[in-house]
Amino acid sequence: MSQDKYVSITEAARYAREKKLSSIKEWLEASEGDEFPESMPKRPPNVYGCKWSEVLAPKNSPGCGRFVEFHEACRIARTLGVETMTQFRELSKEGGRPANIPSNPNLHYKSEWKGWVHFLTGKTE
Repeated sequence: MSQDKYVSITEAARYAREKKLSSIKEWLEASEGDEFPESMPKRPPNVYGCKWSEVLAPKNSPGCGRFVEFHEACRIARTLGVETMTQFRELSKEGGRPANIPSNPNLHYKSEWKGWVHFLTGKTE
């Protein structure tokens, strides 16, 4: 795909922040809408050769590509409607994991980690 017909990756990231698009799923849904600019790529990684995290706007975080603190990650994760590691992984594959939560929160938040059940539901195992 030619990059010439699309805005720069910086402009795409700005658009994601303005529209609060923080997951692949949200971006793809927005890209099907009538108000999605033609100059914006539907799949930025295919156009720019980047990672989705370089374009998507992390929720509640001013810095793109940064992960939220553990307690905030727990709060966000508990709104995703999943209760197991397997469901979390599947959601990630489908593009439903917010960009500001790591794909391996058990490793990223190792010192604070209390298990998948706690992370996803707030319950103790």
